[in-house]
Amino acid sequence: MNDMKNKNYKLFFIPVALICLLSVSCNKKPLDQSPTGGYTTGNFWRNQNDVIAGVLGIYNILYTEDWVGHNLYIFDDQSNDIAVEGDHPDFKSIERLNADPTLQVIYTIWPFAYEQIARANNAIIYIPKVPVMDEDIRNRSLGEAYFLRAHAYFVLNQIYGEVPMPLEQNVLDGNYNIPKSSIDSVRAQVESDLLKAADLLPETYDADNKGRVSKGAAWGLLCKLYMMEDKLDKAIQYGSMVTNDVNYALAPNYTDNFTAGIQQASSTELLFSVWNKNGEESGALNSPINIYFTPRAWQGWGFHNPTQNFVDEFTPDDSIRKRATLISVGDTIPFQTNISTIGPGDAYQMFTGKAGQSTGRLLPSMTTTGYCIRKYTAFEPNGDGGLNADLKQPLIRSADIFLLVAEAKIRLNGAGAGDAEINTVRARAGVAPISNAGMTQLIHERRVELGGENVRWQDLLRWDKDQIIDINDIVGQPKAASPLAPYNGSIVIPARTFTRPKDYYMPLPQEVIDESKGIITQNPNY
Repeated sequence: MNDMKNKNYKLFFIPVALICLLSVSCNKKPLDQSPTGGYTTGNFWRNQNDVIAGVLGIYNILYTEDWVGHNLYIFDDQSNDIAVEGDHPDFKSIERLNADPTLQVIYTIWPFAYEQIARANNAIIYIPKVPVMDEDIRNRSLGEAYFLRAHAYFVLNQIYGEVPMPLEQNVLDGNYNIPKSSIDSVRAQVESDLLKAADLLPETYDADNKGRVSKGAAWGLLCKLYMMEDKLDKAIQYGSMVTNDVNYALAPNYTDNFTAGIQQASSTELLFSVWNKNGEESGALNSPINIYFTPRAWQGWGFHNPTQNFVDEFTPDDSIRKRATLISVGDTIPFQTNISTIGPGDAYQMFTGKAGQSTGRLLPSMTTTGYCIRKYTAFEPNGDGGLNADLKQPLIRSADIFLLVAEAKIRLNGAGAGDAEINTVRARAGVAPISNAGMTQLIHERRVELGGENVRWQDLLRWDKDQIIDINDIVGQPKAASPLAPYNGSIVIPARTFTRPKDYYMPLPQEVIDESKGIITQNPNY
């Protein structure tokens, strides 16, 4: 189950270095020949096809497991919703709030984030120089590059705080070993890029271009940025552009956002997703998200298991979201045909007296807590038991923005000011409306609506910084497993202590600091 032995990044690298095409037949010194053809970063961007391919190359970074495809989720496991499983001691150190600059996961996301930035920088430099192309596609492509650069810096800023910020001039000068930029400077750059993206991007796409970022994605990420900065008026301004636009309306059914096939493909709510696609003929790329979240009994690796505390947050009438979010003991999902034999240790609760029989249902002994996240598990409809790589990976949903707008309104204008947005989200989930909702209700709503979607920890950090909550009241609660045997409510992770301001940000990778020869300095307290 060691993912380091099963790397499958499936990147389609855009040529940025000289590629020599050498003829080696009947030649005693093949390496002494001059190249007969090749690309450099400077001569690649010749026409519209090159621009389209170059921008797709930026998106392709999203499919890597050490970046968006998996490793980013470990930081959300610091919350009280999810417990880490698997064979990665570095993941477990992060979960226990014991971050260290030498941990593997602290470093591995760094090069992929900066690869996304590097590809976006090249696109931003060279797309305007392409002499002849459709101007709508030129603008769209530039908007995509600005958005994807902003996204990478946004995530780096969330995790590390101050980070180096190479931009176009650094590329042109070949100057990449630069010191960290301040938190405010990085956020200002993210804002600038997103405002440009919002101006350049189309509002919608045709079926052939589904999955590309739109104005709604830029507006949504601006809303999230402004909430980080406590610019509540601006968060409402740009968030409302999403909530008031029918092109970004909530999907009719909550489960549409997590159901492979036409449901996800037609969802207007997926503002920004990793647009996984089955099939070699389409040159498809697939994020490994379903492998990491699918239960081990069902061919996945089951790295992230919901806690009983999180399960208890769902009210009895919130069955739609609860079932869409969680896999519990005895559950099945469509097309899941993997058969396991019930062993003596599994013959309890629903399996009592059934030892030796085969079942496709989840066996309790196959998870740490007795639960798994359902949102990222899907199987091939042909019934061969394989995981369905067509399952999209939502990164920003309209529901997230509805609730951020509600939060900003409550914090500016008091309880009840965000009722309309909260109740829009609740109505879609089949839950009764509420009135005069304050931050307690808002916090609950974000937890159950966005559970498992890599949002919870950043919410907790934001609310702690603004003294809306005391984060130690959260991490000070042990993470517990299901009350069913064999878990019996056992403690999976003991109470932890959050240290301010140290734990607001991760340390920078020690390897990066060493390679910079003193140009990049470590974050305080590490």
